[in-house]
Amino acid sequence: MLCTVAPKWLCGIQLVEALLFVCGEKGLFYQPGRGIVEQCCHFYCDYYDLENYCNT
Repeated sequence: MLCTVAPKWLCGIQLVEALLFVCGEKGLFYQPGRGIVEQCCHFYCDYYDLENYCNT
């Protein structure tokens, strides 16, 4: 899937909803210390950044 949406600032429920949308049935992958909050809430992240937090 190609996404041309500009990077967004995502926090709280918006971050969770974006992850659920991007990852879908694959589900989420959590690795302590990777810093999705720092990456997406304190800075900006795009579709491809969010994909890094999906199960493979």
